[in-house]
Amino acid sequence: MDVLTGGTKFSRQQTSLGASLEELAGISTISTGSQTGKPVIRGLSGSRVRVLDDGAAMDYQQYGVRHGPNVDPFPSERIEVVRGAASVQYGSDALGGAVNVIPNSLPDAVNSDPFLQGETLGEFSSNNNELVGGLHLNGATGRWGFTGTIIRRSAGNMKAPDVPTFQESNDTSAPKFSGELDHTDYDQLNGSFGIGYKTNFGQISGENTRWQNNHNFLLPNGRGLGQNLENISLQIERDLDLGNYFKLNPQFTYSQNLRQSNPGGANAEPRNELPDEGFANLDILLNSYTAKTDLQHPAVGPFSGTVGIEYKYKNQDTRGDEPLVPSATIQNMAAFVFEQAEINNLTFSFGARLDARSQEAEPNADLNLPDENAGETNDVLRQSYMEFSGSLGATYQFFEEFTIATNIGRGFRAPSLFNLHVDGVHGGIAAYQVGNPYLDSERSFNTDLSLRWRSKNVQAKATVYRNAIDNYMFLVNTGEFAGSNNDGPPILEFVQGNARLVGANADITAQILPWLQLSGTFETVNGQNVDEDISEVDDLPLLPPTKLSGKVKVMRSSIGEFENAFVSMGVQYASSKEAAGRYEPFWQFGNAPQFSDFGVASTDAYTLFNAMVGAEISLWDRPIALQLSGNNLFNNAYRDFLDTYKGYALSPGRNISFRVKVLFNIL
Repeated sequence: MDVLTGGTKFSRQQTSLGASLEELAGISTISTGSQTGKPVIRGLSGSRVRVLDDGAAMDYQQYGVRHGPNVDPFPSERIEVVRGAASVQYGSDALGGAVNVIPNSLPDAVNSDPFLQGETLGEFSSNNNELVGGLHLNGATGRWGFTGTIIRRSAGNMKAPDVPTFQESNDTSAPKFSGELDHTDYDQLNGSFGIGYKTNFGQISGENTRWQNNHNFLLPNGRGLGQNLENISLQIERDLDLGNYFKLNPQFTYSQNLRQSNPGGANAEPRNELPDEGFANLDILLNSYTAKTDLQHPAVGPFSGTVGIEYKYKNQDTRGDEPLVPSATIQNMAAFVFEQAEINNLTFSFGARLDARSQEAEPNADLNLPDENAGETNDVLRQSYMEFSGSLGATYQFFEEFTIATNIGRGFRAPSLFNLHVDGVHGGIAAYQVGNPYLDSERSFNTDLSLRWRSKNVQAKATVYRNAIDNYMFLVNTGEFAGSNNDGPPILEFVQGNARLVGANADITAQILPWLQLSGTFETVNGQNVDEDISEVDDLPLLPPTKLSGKVKVMRSSIGEFENAFVSMGVQYASSKEAAGRYEPFWQFGNAPQFSDFGVASTDAYTLFNAMVGAEISLWDRPIALQLSGNNLFNNAYRDFLDTYKGYALSPGRNISFRVKVLFNIL
């Protein structure tokens, strides 16, 4: 597990979760402008990586390539990244890893005098003229403690390098759009509030979070598709000390996710045309209820750990003129155990989880789902799954600095409603998508081996892994087009086969001198289709290119009035990457009649140069952190392979950001 917290989190956090994690080894992001960034862990993403809010699974329609996690990094205290199969902890959708966003902790209300303190955040980014303002407060009195955060983000259009377009150069590799990209603006208003009460037997607490993103997507025809995304979560939990080293942690979470979208294609409308009342063209509301209880027990022989149960109920209500996916209910019951033992220099852990899942879709003639009242067969409306997850891990410390670790994990992913029943035009990606109600669960067998070195001046880690996934779900471009005259978007449909991913990632940080630090990361992954029944594709889709980065950081403890000052220079290299044929999203660009004049699905290698300078200063007895950063300093024209605009536009050009954080005390 890697963790972002403190000053590191402050310097790396971006608008999107994916971009905030991208500097970690083995982590990439699927981006659509700066407002959308979906984490990619060891080549897996979307519904194969579970994003959590303080341990509770988030549902944000992650099946879509452009649907990023509905979470703002600023209101969190720490972000944890778990690589490899995490289904034993989090169930379905975590067979590739998990990202847990942990909110600001409640202050200790018993062992302190009453107080109120906080921090403000201000930021400006030049590329899209983004303005950010945030406020965080926390305080305590008696046995009560509270914390609250609000942050506002407003951004104009993104700017790519201003190079000749296809229309100007007649070069098929040139982008259709360059310079300022219309319809890439957005506004966000996000916040959280938590309150807790300390008893003699533990703490009871509640937290409410809200995230809203109102934005546009630039479509290949130049029109803007407007969307409104909202996510609300309410979580109540109790830490109960039962004595004799037993601790009980019951938790209840309610979440609501709303997706509203205007039509796509030639009928696309920007976000200012979203209806103020009633339903949008595409309008999906998902309510989720999760009850979870885990019991931490004292040592039994060499083992200590946790056992627990979890129940989840989801209700999806599909509204609007464009259904895309049906209304449905999903229920999931799970029991789990996780144990760990330390024997001399060996740490051994194991976990097991059993999930029983059932789901039922409502009949919908627009989605070719049968009408039970008409006597049509209904076997495609109901699915049930019984899945086992397990993990084994061992860590051996040869000496104080050097450790070797290995893990074996079995994970699963149940087919989503989208995988099973989607049937219609998905405007945001310019495609007509078709589900398969007979899909089986994906099941993975993951193994990895890590070498770790930690000394006073050097921290390094290198990992190799292999992940075999049965029943991998492919969304294949059939080569056909919707519409009576084949003039509509390409038709994509789901099929299944077996897949294998093999890769490695490494990172190192070396304190060469008290004032000089060197660091670097490396990542490579090779994903292959190994199913003979699917002969038209070799590589898996949405895999990151091989990446290598390096950074030089010069630090001074004080320079005049400034403290903890630093300057860093970094370079990022990404190799060229070939698209996975008709299994790659946006393959149609450069490979289909409607897009034959422009666009690419594969990308060339590129190198970017970045820099950052930061320091702290105290004014009026208030600590102030300052940071000035520059990304893509030389304004290189490039396409990132996981940028969903790559088919018709370049990735972002130069961006200069200024960020300030002010700490203060009121009481």
